[in-house]
Amino acid sequence: MPEMSMAIAAMVAWVVTASIGVYMLRTWVTHGGLRRQRATGAGVPPAVVFGHASAALTGLLVWLGFVKTRSDLLAWLGVTVVAGAIALGVCTVTLWTPYPVADPPSHGGRGGQGGRGGLGGTVSPQEQGGSGGDRSPREDTVTDEMIAELLANPFPGSRRPRLKLAGLIPVAHGFAALTTFMLAVLTAIGAR
Repeated sequence: MPEMSMAIAAMVAWVVTASIGVYMLRTWVTHGGLRRQRATGAGVPPAVVFGHASAALTGLLVWLGFVKTRSDLLAWLGVTVVAGAIALGVCTVTLWTPYPVADPPSHGGRGGQGGRGGLGGTVSPQEQGGSGGDRSPREDTVTDEMIAELLANPFPGSRRPRLKLAGLIPVAHGFAALTTFMLAVLTAIGAR
């Protein structure tokens, strides 16, 4: 009877892991990760990502069958399927992490990385796009207007920096998967 409580604990851990995974997959797809991967060809193919999700959900269904029938064959089959799902998940994380999908920069140009001169660097007339008469500043130069604005309002909208916890979601998913695997193996060993 104690193995059944561990089997149910493994099932709960599996559902938690799958819930986090479904959230990440939905976020990846809705933020254009799938479309971007298809357009650029960079990263892990969608088949690996969807194969990981499919293997995890298939393993959960096998595990539910084990909980209902108490068949040690189903227990070991569930362990094998979750091991495959974890292997695909490790491949996904190692080769390319599809979550969180970075939003494209809101302004055009260099993507906010500054040019060759950096902020406040000297700019030659050739870099400005003219021969000396055309003095339009580049986007990475400091202008008199910028200095005047900074002097007028030295602390514009000072906000506390926000913590970005999105990176912890895949970590929680990984730890939940390892917990699921450990509980499933211990349950399968005890089922004999």
